Amino acid sequence: MDNLLDDRPEVSVVIPVSDDAKTLRQMLENVNRMAFSAEVFVVCPTWTRISVPQAYSSRVHVIPSDSFHTYDQGRSLGSYNARGEVVLFLDERVIVAPALLKKYVTAIKNGADIAVTESAPFRPNNKLAAPRQAYRLLNHLLGLVDLGDSTMSKVPYACNQRALEIIGYEGLCTPPVGWVRAVKEKLAIVKISPEPAIQWWNASRDTMKKSKSQVLHDHTKAIRTILDDIGRRGGLPDGERYRSLLKVPGRLHLRSVFYQQPNESKRGKWGGKRKKKQTNVRKKR
Repeated sequence: MDNLLDDRPEVSVVIPVSDDAKTLRQMLENVNRMAFSAEVFVVCPTWTRISVPQAYSSRVHVIPSDSFHTYDQGRSLGSYNARGEVVLFLDERVIVAPALLKKYVTAIKNGADIAVTESAPFRPNNKLAAPRQAYRLLNHLLGLVDLGDSTMSKVPYACNQRALEIIGYEGLCTPPVGWVRAVKEKLAIVKISPEPAIQWWNASRDTMKKSKSQVLHDHTKAIRTILDDIGRRGGLPDGERYRSLLKVPGRLHLRSVFYQQPNESKRGKWGGKRKKKQTNVRKKR
C-alpha cells in the first residue's frame, strides 16, 4: 500500500454506494494498482455500515450522509473534500481495470480538463434509448458532434480541480448543466476508449440510479441554460424583422408598420412628418 501513504495524493477517487457493496474491495484494489498515490471517498447513506479492508483504511474515508439520493449527488458530496489534482468518479456498479483507470488520470495529467468515456459506436439499425438520444442532442447543440453520446452523466470520468471549480456542486448533481458550463468556459475535453472493457456489476442495486424522466429533465435544464445564453434563435441573426415595432404603443403602431423608414430630414425618428404627395395635375389657365 505504498502509494496510499503519501501525504498529498495525486488522485482523489469518489465512489458513492447504496450499501456495503461487494464490488468495493475489488475497486479499492484496482485503485491501488493504478501506480498513482490516491485517496478514496466512499459516500453512503447513514444507515449503511461500510466495511473497509484494514489494508486500505489509511486512505479510505467513509462519508455517511442522508442528503443525497442519486449517484450524481453522492459524487458531488465526495468531491468536496478531494485534495488530489485529479478527481476520478466511479460508483458501485462498475469494476474498472487498473490500466483503464490509469488512462483517465494520465489524460488529465497531460493537459485535459475533463476525460469522459468514449461512447459505443452508433449503429443505424439499432434504436437509441431516450437517454442516449438526449446525450447526443446536447453534444450536437454544443458543437461536440464528434463526442457522440459521451457525457459526464456516465461513469467513469475524471476532471482536474480547475474544472471542478467551474462545474460546481450543482453541475455535479446535474451533469448536463455542468457539461454546458465546461464547454462555455472552453475546457479541454477528451474521450477515453474503454479498453480493457468496463464490467457492470449486475448484482448491485440501482436504488440511486436516475430514472429516464430524471435524465431527460436534467437535459432540459441544460438546454434552457444554453438558450438563456445565446437566445431563442440559437445565436442566429434575425433577418430584416422589426420586432421592436411590437412595443410601439397605441395608435402609432399601424402607422409605424406601414412607414418603417424614418424621415431623416425631420428629426430622423419615428413619427416624423411625411412629405406632401406630389401630383402631375396641371393647373388650368
